[in-house]
Amino acid sequence: MLAGKNILSLEMESGQSVLDAFYRVLEMVPALKPHWLDHEGQPQVFVHVFLNGDDASTLAQGMQTPLHDGDCLDFIPPVAGG
Repeated sequence: MLAGKNILSLEMESGQSVLDAFYRVLEMVPALKPHWLDHEGQPQVFVHVFLNGDDASTLAQGMQTPLHDGDCLDFIPPVAGG
């Protein structure tokens, strides 16, 4: 759940990437920044991003993979417990 919602819709420009969408979500929900970004402002390795069901880290272009109309991104932050 992000910003009290299960789904956020993003309007992205043609040619923008998964990484661009990642940063757009952080603009929309700034409270996530300290949890999703490292000290250099890069995505934390433990935040998993899926593009149309595929882990973005396994795609040929990774987080630089271009987005297309109708693509679905899922952001899976770590869950801790004990």
